[in-house]
Amino acid sequence: YIFLRPQLWISVVPLELPLEFRHHNYADMELFLRKYSSEFSSITHLYSIGRSVQDRELYVMIISDNPNVHEHGEPEFKYVGNMHGNEVVGRELLLNLIEYLCRNYGTDPEVTQLVNSTRIHIMPSMNPDGYEVAMEGKRNIYGGRNNSNDYDLNRNFPDQFVTITEPRQPETIAVMGWLKSTPFVLSANLHGGSLVVNYPFDDDKEGLSHYSRSPDDETFKQVAKAYSQENPLMYKGHPCNDLDPEDYFEDGITNGANWYTVPGGMQDWNYVNTNCFEVTIELGCVKYPLAKELPKYWEQNWRALLQFMHQVHTGIKGTVSDQDKVGIPNATISVGVIDHNITTGHTGDYWRLLVPGTYAVTASADGYKPLTTYATVSKDQAEVVDFRLTRLNSENTGHASTVPQLTRSPSDRKLSSLIKELSLDQGLEQLVKSTATDNSFRYRRPKDLEAFLRGLTLNFPQITSLHK
Repeated sequence: YIFLRPQLWISVVPLELPLEFRHHNYADMELFLRKYSSEFSSITHLYSIGRSVQDRELYVMIISDNPNVHEHGEPEFKYVGNMHGNEVVGRELLLNLIEYLCRNYGTDPEVTQLVNSTRIHIMPSMNPDGYEVAMEGKRNIYGGRNNSNDYDLNRNFPDQFVTITEPRQPETIAVMGWLKSTPFVLSANLHGGSLVVNYPFDDDKEGLSHYSRSPDDETFKQVAKAYSQENPLMYKGHPCNDLDPEDYFEDGITNGANWYTVPGGMQDWNYVNTNCFEVTIELGCVKYPLAKELPKYWEQNWRALLQFMHQVHTGIKGTVSDQDKVGIPNATISVGVIDHNITTGHTGDYWRLLVPGTYAVTASADGYKPLTTYATVSKDQAEVVDFRLTRLNSENTGHASTVPQLTRSPSDRKLSSLIKELSLDQGLEQLVKSTATDNSFRYRRPKDLEAFLRGLTLNFPQITSLHK
């Protein structure tokens, strides 16, 4: 309340928060996602990147003003939760976040700006099989941590320093394919068991626990701190005094390997093999808290979840094109002495996260002369740095370039065909219909049937009632 004058008060109502907090099993989560995909169809798109060992869908919800396609110049962002099945806070926070973004779009300026300018991908559960065997109220019990083949998914990715001998799991393969097909810029992987933001690298050649610096160490610290600063308890740096009283993380962040080594982790694979910068966020000391405690976790983290998404709009961005203003795909963007390059997307657009400063930025591509320019990066928004490249041997000759044209790959031909189809009447509508995930017909085991029916009553209480 704000006191205006004697006997006159005005109540300040917070932005609409999620209406209900509970743990969602797989059937309940699936219904929740379909409900919001249907109710907010203009800004959502629900899809699956694959299936778990036990044949559960690995669902992802996109939230954006044009959710079905990548828009030129718009960055792709992702949150991944529940990689360890018994670490459930991230799963519930991401479902809360979906509800929050959908219900506040068009009324809250910050939410509206984020949704209009970002393609947000939210995967509530990467390990739905493990979740189904985990137990509520357990602080650090390992049941459900691994997938149903009993492999730790966060030790299952190819590693730059060591050879991972365990067989690649279906969930891991699905995520790797997803990341290779989408030009993600920034990501967070939500875990539980401590309270800190962990950034690359997670291991090193020696396999020892000490600081393992990535080429973008300063940038990782910046985005990690953007999250921790919005979570006061995390920012204090003393996460779990009763479990690990000696743990201290300055500003609530830590280099991964400086804490403990994780060979085969997902965040390092993101950074080394794609354009995506990923951190791992530990959301609390209790891995599977009681449902009544979930509102507390939302209150501690909702501002941080939004602030972290804003970080995708920092650094530099732009388009690499040829002299005819046609975007050049797979061009390389290199920055000064930072030994980490990124590449352009299908239409030549790119995003490169950086801390404030002045940088020499070079764009290069096969068959073109490299071009270098200087860019000054501020803290609050991305600096636009476009490049127009000249073909080798084509300048000042008056003749067409003698550089042979690259043969288009099948995927490029498929993309061109898709663009042509979308340009026709109702092309986009037909695409949406052909890729919709509404059809969920399948046989259900008795246990799954009961969970599905309970999920119906939880998601649609006004019109359903379950009886035995």
